[in-house]
Amino acid sequence: MSNPEQRQEQHQEMPEDVVFYRAESEIGTPLPFKVYRWNRAGGSIRDHTHDYFQIWYVVKGEFMHTINQHTYRMVKGNIFVIPPYAVHRVSLVPGQEIDIIGCEFLPHFIDEQYHPHNGSRGGFDYSYLEQFMLDEEHVTPKVALSGETDLEVSRILHDMLEELQLGKRYYELVLKADLLKLMSILVREMARQSGQSNDEDERLEKFRELMTGAINYIHEHYNEELRLEMLCRKFNISKSYFCVLFKRFTGKTYNDYLVDLRVHKAAAMLLDTDMSVTDICFQVGFNDVPYFSRVFKRQTGVTPTHFKKNALSI
Repeated sequence: MSNPEQRQEQHQEMPEDVVFYRAESEIGTPLPFKVYRWNRAGGSIRDHTHDYFQIWYVVKGEFMHTINQHTYRMVKGNIFVIPPYAVHRVSLVPGQEIDIIGCEFLPHFIDEQYHPHNGSRGGFDYSYLEQFMLDEEHVTPKVALSGETDLEVSRILHDMLEELQLGKRYYELVLKADLLKLMSILVREMARQSGQSNDEDERLEKFRELMTGAINYIHEHYNEELRLEMLCRKFNISKSYFCVLFKRFTGKTYNDYLVDLRVHKAAAMLLDTDMSVTDICFQVGFNDVPYFSRVFKRQTGVTPTHFKKNALSI
């Protein structure tokens, strides 16, 4: 397996039809980092390489990703991480509407001590890079995210888009923290998927879109009466199998997931609004104040009233 400095030297010898992109002209921000949305229709990006990491996450549509002479279909919920100097190609489907969130960064945005020629690779921060610092033969060409993992990755990337756009104080640290979390999630997901059997992968993949739709529906309607039976009818699946799939995709039962989400929303409203505890209770989907208070205390350790009075106090 070639190391980064070997690949840096080798890129000078690449065929003329391989395009080389440099961070100094492509990233174009004060940071060695950028995150963006990309929705070009049709065409392709021919064989190319770059001196920075590139992450692409598919929000909508599909395209073909070619690396190491193998082509992979990228669809909603798929993501890839390409290290510096790896050659790859993207082919878009003519007429296909597509929405990508892209993220590009130089290694020293993660590890400030990093330099390809200094021989220093033992630091804690470098461990985040090392998992992905591979040549074409060993790069994971795509990771198929599902359920809660897909939603979490999507939320992180959307948060990064907003953070970079607003540029508030300490936004650089927030972006780095988000990027480290994203890379940690991907390492765990890659390890998990490598241990699954092909049969399990195929079986879960059949229900990925359905479960992602169900979870998104819960997030959009958490404050309404969301009976499990109604949800199963809406997505045309049996109650028993939905429960099995939901636990597999989220790690929680349906009821626990819904309660956790409502408590999370309630905590945000207690901090950010002047609404009473009673009003917030009904606003987030609970219909009994004493029950809401018990659940909130069980989840947070304090009652809603105590939380509201003390969370922002100095």
